[in-house]
Amino acid sequence: MPVSSSAHQWLLIWAARRMSADGFLLRGFEAPAEQAGSWNRLPAPFTLKGVQPDAWGERACDSLLAFAEAKTAGDIDTKHTRAQLRVFGFTHLANDPRPCPLYVAIPRSCAGLLDRVLADLELISAPHIVRLHIPDIFLSER
Repeated sequence: MPVSSSAHQWLLIWAARRMSADGFLLRGFEAPAEQAGSWNRLPAPFTLKGVQPDAWGERACDSLLAFAEAKTAGDIDTKHTRAQLRVFGFTHLANDPRPCPLYVAIPRSCAGLLDRVLADLELISAPHIVRLHIPDIFLSER
């Protein structure tokens, strides 16, 4: 598996931490991420309709699933990302009409770009899309 950039790893950590804080137990995680600790020992996320999330989790109280995506500046407006957001943004369990939450962590400077992509996909106002705008300085190598 190719090693992701430090910025991608940090974005994924932010998304995974937020999912966890919202009551989701991580069940799959795209490793390795130096900062991920025990999450690195989780299996790789499953593939759904041809795309794979960076992480996924399950909430014990209602068995709802959630997905996490970390997107660096150059990876937000791509065909692959649009396919991922289209699949994960409209996924719900067969016995539950609620859409599965989708956590999307991006550099704060890219919020407008993500807005355009989500608007194109008709997900801009979706309450189950949890956007995490991480300050760019937290993602810098310096």
